[in-house]
Amino acid sequence: MRKTDAADAIKTILGETLSTRRYKRSALVPDGMARKSGAVFVCWSKDLLRAAQGVVMTSQEAVLDADGASHWTPNVFRYGTYERRGAKFGTIRGHVEKNLKAITTFVVDVDYPAGEKPDYADFDSSCFTIRHGAVLFEPTYILSTPHGYQAYYVMAAPVWIRRSGDGRYPALASAKHVSQAIRAAVAAQNPYTDTGANDFGFFRLPLSDNLVEVDEDARPAFAVLQAWSMSVEGQQQTKPTKLVSDQVHTQWFEALTQAQVPCAQGSGYGRNNTLLTLCLAQYASGVSEAEAFDYADQWSSFQRQPLRDSEVRAIVRSAYSGRYQGANMSYVRELCERYVPGTVIKSGAQAWSHFRKPRAQRQYSHQQEWAQDLLRLAERSTDRVLGHARFTYLQLQQALGISRQSLVRLLNALAKRAQMSIRRVRGRNGGVYLATARMIAKYVQSEKGTVQREPEQPSPQAESVQMTLQIIGIFDGAMHHIKWSHSPIHISS
Repeated sequence: MRKTDAADAIKTILGETLSTRRYKRSALVPDGMARKSGAVFVCWSKDLLRAAQGVVMTSQEAVLDADGASHWTPNVFRYGTYERRGAKFGTIRGHVEKNLKAITTFVVDVDYPAGEKPDYADFDSSCFTIRHGAVLFEPTYILSTPHGYQAYYVMAAPVWIRRSGDGRYPALASAKHVSQAIRAAVAAQNPYTDTGANDFGFFRLPLSDNLVEVDEDARPAFAVLQAWSMSVEGQQQTKPTKLVSDQVHTQWFEALTQAQVPCAQGSGYGRNNTLLTLCLAQYASGVSEAEAFDYADQWSSFQRQPLRDSEVRAIVRSAYSGRYQGANMSYVRELCERYVPGTVIKSGAQAWSHFRKPRAQRQYSHQQEWAQDLLRLAERSTDRVLGHARFTYLQLQQALGISRQSLVRLLNALAKRAQMSIRRVRGRNGGVYLATARMIAKYVQSEKGTVQREPEQPSPQAESVQMTLQIIGIFDGAMHHIKWSHSPIHISS
């Protein structure tokens, strides 16, 4: 990806929630707009993040100039401050949920064990596509991380967080339900999904070398997400619990059971998180909630810094709420690395075997098969404009049986390899206009009155793949009066 793509992603994510220019020494031309309050937190490495060492930034300009930064809070807080100042980084304070100013983004993290992360060409990103009836939610951005991938679902407009008269934060509570529903939906398609991460905490900062996919048209409204999450929650209450695997009879579970875990010091990896992870392992393994509470009570009593009884009960209730499928391996690795180093980490949920099924049995076809189907669709179409077959995105999605994101990735790949002429037109008569070299050649010949009479039939093996599109240069003169959009399709391969 280009550096400008990453910069555009940061601007889109922050939207109107943060000032564009620095308060002092800005390199940008004044825009006359009143300065906005708010802050995001930026860190330069995972180790610094664990130690809560970073920088508080109050403008988009500062974030865009943060060379070498690795993590940030994509959602904006009301303020940020420092517990202690340092020469370069300080101990940051203020990144707590009740300090959130606005939520623009939900992020889902898929985190594989060390050495098992697939290349993006082999990664099935359709796990990030959420299907609910005719409604599709797809990520606006997908980032590559050292151990997996993160999907950013950016909303059409921010959700502003305000406290009600009785001290509650209704918008925040609703947004958390949406966040958990999205993660649960992704986890149902990919067991490596981190369902236990902070809903509105730190995630990878979009950079030119980690941004692997962009679809800026995928911007759902919060009201739609709210309605969807409520319907999903209602369905889950009527369905029996689906267990993931036996995570109790593992070395890491036994090791963390025996470990002494102190109170978390800003990182979140402490007693509460460890006990929640252990209770989720029991939930996934079929242990009853009553038995899990007995275990949790004993585990807490064994600790040098025991939890309050109310905290233990809240953790067990959360683990058995049905929002999670089991202990997340990324958390297990972090906890074992801190408190029981050297522990062998295995989980039944992580045992996968990959094999190729016949196409009729696969939910997602390979791109080459989609390409051949698309070429045949274009050649068979009778709705033509200047030799191009006209479609809407929805028509192509339904005909090929793929998501919008997969479709746009396919169109980008075909355009890059010059296998088709692909034009996008905005407005009332807009849509996607497709033409093979064969279709363009026939149109040019017909315009010159030299077309040879022959029956129209599609190429069975998509012969147009072998043909050059040099003839488009001649053809361009015939379509200068059509307002084709020259902006790139919003997903890059």
